Amino acid sequence: GLWRYSRHPNYFGEWMVWNSLIITSLPSLLALWQTPEETLFTKVGVTWGLVTASVLMYQCLVNYTGAVPAEFYTVQKRPDYVKYQNMVNMFVPGQRKEVAKIKK
Repeated sequence: GLWRYSRHPNYFGEWMVWNSLIITSLPSLLALWQTPEETLFTKVGVTWGLVTASVLMYQCLVNYTGAVPAEFYTVQKRPDYVKYQNMVNMFVPGQRKEVAKIKK
């Protein structure tokens, strides 16, 4: 399944949901920039908020509430999990690492 390509596909999926919300708001952001009634401060603030939202959600899902804390406790409970960590990407799904490359 998905856990063959990512150790935390659920967190990656959650992050992609947040990114999709940001992407769907881009037409409104472009319209905001074309509105002369809004101040530059408002336009820059909303733009900055959208840009940083993805980064903040990534940090939250990986480092604070999600992947890193989960792996800390999983390694303590299941020592064989280290082998799985060496073979599979933590967050972004991708091709599995070959065992021969890991042993080197």
